[in-house]
Amino acid sequence: MKRREFMKAAVGASAIFSGGVPVFGQGAASNRVRVAVMGCHAKGRGFSLMKTLAKVPGVEVATVCDVDARARDAAAAEILKLTQKEPKKEKDIRKVLEDKGIDGVLCAAPDHWHAPAALMTMQAGKAIYVEKPCSFNACEGEMLVEAQAKSGAVFQMGNQRRSSGLYQTVMKEIRGGIIGEPRFARCWYTAQRKPIGKGNKVPAPEWLDWNLWQGPAPRRAYQDNVVHYLWHWFYHWGTGECGNNAPHYVDVARWALGVTFPSRVTCGGGRLFYGGDDWEWPDTQAATYEFPDRKFITWEGLSSVSARPYEGAGTGCMVYGLKGAILFTPKNVCTLFDPAGKTVREWTSKDVAADPTSLTNPSGDLDVAHLGKWAECVRNKDVNTASPALEAHTSILLMHLANIALRTGETVKVDPSTGKLAAGSPGKELWSREYEKGWEPKV
Repeated sequence: MKRREFMKAAVGASAIFSGGVPVFGQGAASNRVRVAVMGCHAKGRGFSLMKTLAKVPGVEVATVCDVDARARDAAAAEILKLTQKEPKKEKDIRKVLEDKGIDGVLCAAPDHWHAPAALMTMQAGKAIYVEKPCSFNACEGEMLVEAQAKSGAVFQMGNQRRSSGLYQTVMKEIRGGIIGEPRFARCWYTAQRKPIGKGNKVPAPEWLDWNLWQGPAPRRAYQDNVVHYLWHWFYHWGTGECGNNAPHYVDVARWALGVTFPSRVTCGGGRLFYGGDDWEWPDTQAATYEFPDRKFITWEGLSSVSARPYEGAGTGCMVYGLKGAILFTPKNVCTLFDPAGKTVREWTSKDVAADPTSLTNPSGDLDVAHLGKWAECVRNKDVNTASPALEAHTSILLMHLANIALRTGETVKVDPSTGKLAAGSPGKELWSREYEKGWEPKV
């Protein structure tokens, strides 16, 4: 579905499903957006987003939801400290969605929960902000696109650079031809993650609802090196570094090159620097994406070493054209190079004019800008967020395709007009997954 057709369908569906009455909770009617945060452990991404969200004007963190009782208590105490108002505490997102006063959900639970939680939230008539990756597999991403078009719900993924005024300014320069036609983008991520050891099968701690933590994933016995962060490196619950950190700058690369679905994807790598532990995904991975019209993207991930990061940045993206190149880095600085590699210009937040009518300064903190954009869309029932389901799925599909190529050891061929596997391509068996009985996601 084309973006314009998708947005038209989503807006139309919103009117149909609501019967002309706002489908969101009571908070939106009073111009206040009441949000539930799912996944708010103190050392996790959700806790950080929760604190930022609490500072966005016109937003109330009304409920904190986590399967860890300690996390619920800590999150509620933090919101009380920040806002002088204590939120509700709940461990089951299904109970949260029964609350008619909740306008939207911010989901920062583990990867295997992202799409199921987003689907349930949209079906409950509420807005969803879901961390990347928005899906655990390609099929779930397709379901998210269908569900948003069907329900007209407000959807946004946490690829914050889409809300960066600086990045938006530089993208306009690229469209204006400052480096010529952009043809190639190189993306990377480096870290120094240590081995996770061999886990022990022991009873789950009393503060954790292990069955609910697993949710849609087929049940496994509790293992003491999974919760809270190390699940990233297991096939059963995580998507590896490719799903964890590649989305940030591969999304920027796709944006800069103006591409949608690829035609061919290759990927290689392995557990090169450590071994003998329970880590299943590679710690070193390299993916290539070929697009129509001679466009090409690469991504390299090194989870265990960062001795000499590219361009002096642990993560980033370099976009090349015949007239030069532009470097995007996390420091909110973009650098223009001429064909000889000489630095000719830098863009910083100072080059981006603040919008005095905006609730958030687009030249400021990326999370504030991105969450502010989402909250504004929730308030206005506007499906045109910074990263609606179709755009989010298009970028995250690239991560799934790379992981499919890696796990099959073959080149994955894609129909670039649909984003589906081409006839005869490997990867069909990894397009979806098995679910715990009764937890199968539906549109």
